[in-house]
Amino acid sequence: MDPFFTAGHWIPEMVEIAGGINMISKTDDHSRRLDFQQVVDADPDIIIMMPCGFDTKRTKLEYENIFKKNKNWNSLKAVMRNQVFAVDANSFFSKPSIRTIDGLEVLAKIIQPTKFENIKMPKESFSRIYNQH
Repeated sequence: MDPFFTAGHWIPEMVEIAGGINMISKTDDHSRRLDFQQVVDADPDIIIMMPCGFDTKRTKLEYENIFKKNKNWNSLKAVMRNQVFAVDANSFFSKPSIRTIDGLEVLAKIIQPTKFENIKMPKESFSRIYNQH
């Protein structure tokens, strides 16, 4: 998470299929280093943390260590509205496989929770990260 990287390759298309708008990457872009100012400028409604190879627990632990007390991070709209999520990137996003469909469902539940409330997801597939302000 430090430094930031974009979620490239097939992830932007997954976000779009799930009903979101990826403000940083486009389909088929390679993952690349991302300057924190680009995140600030985008000021997204939802942030989905998916560090390559990390599961949900590891992502939340790293989040606590890196972002929990960062004033610039805490000023982002998504953070203030508790719309930051950790996903199990290792299982659903880091490599193309049949589990990519589960990853698409994870994104749909995060981006459109009311519309997809009846989809049952594997335990620990994603978790909201609450930030105490």
